[in-house]
Amino acid sequence: MSVDSAKLFQTYQSHADIKRYLEDLLTRFSSKMEIFSRAESYEGREILTVRICTDVQQKRPPANRWCILIDAGIHAREWITVSVALFIVQQLLEKDAISAKCFRSFEWIILPLLNPDGYEYSREHNKMWRKTRRPLGQKSQRSCVGVDCNRNFNVAWTIGSTRFCSLLYRGERPFSERETKNVRDLFRKLRPSCKFYLSLHSYAKAILYPRAYTRTLPRNWQMQQTVAEAGAEAMKKATGVRYRCGSASTVLNRPIGGSSIDYAHDIEKVPVALVMEVASKGFHPPEANIERICEESWIGIGAMVNCLAGSFRTVLRGSGTLHLR
Repeated sequence: MSVDSAKLFQTYQSHADIKRYLEDLLTRFSSKMEIFSRAESYEGREILTVRICTDVQQKRPPANRWCILIDAGIHAREWITVSVALFIVQQLLEKDAISAKCFRSFEWIILPLLNPDGYEYSREHNKMWRKTRRPLGQKSQRSCVGVDCNRNFNVAWTIGSTRFCSLLYRGERPFSERETKNVRDLFRKLRPSCKFYLSLHSYAKAILYPRAYTRTLPRNWQMQQTVAEAGAEAMKKATGVRYRCGSASTVLNRPIGGSSIDYAHDIEKVPVALVMEVASKGFHPPEANIERICEESWIGIGAMVNCLAGSFRTVLRGSGTLHLR
């Protein structure tokens, strides 16, 4: 059944609605889109990842084409990030933004809902739920449920909380969750072409780069700062909203272990790895504000991609995966 995309951003979509929309797009834009991954969550929901480019059916993409990996909904309660990710997909396909020169020089790999079990639990039972939904501990003592996906990546993982019932629980081991394993596997599939990783969060009005676990900056921090500032400046000019830019540990003023941006940058050697804390009043702002927030966020994301493609193409071509630490 066809999905009315005009109503897509008038309310928060369920996992089933999101899947239906992506499958509908696949039938309409098969020359520009494919389902890149169909992973499965702990509770058996599909975690769909889409790949968008101008010649998606070509078996061997051009050697000079790079990838952008974007994920959303890593924290279940951050509903607005899922809407932003779907808006990106809509703009690239239905609004044909992929035809723009700088946009078509990338493959866009988009994971609109990374943590569907937690998301559905948040929608149906507890709006402030943050984690996955895998039961923890021995079968006879499973009183706590779930792991914070953004503490579960294999980088400075030991910093995270060891308390089962904590909303910040890091997991029994790195990549204990199917959801984070899925992101790890995506990075491995995309090596070494992934040059930009963007993880959507809410709602601190900030664009953050590594590192989250220490105030020691990566060698290329100035490039990442420049890309972040390009997004912040574009949004300020268009809408007046002000975003902070800086390293995650500095802006958040506390060390965070096991984060996806640090894993992307330090382990997978992705040159630019950013968190965009979408500007919204709360994790699930009023439905009347969804489309405005999505449009605003898209302006910033587009500006960051333009900056990366326009200012740093030569640098990235020469650097490969070197000199990032």
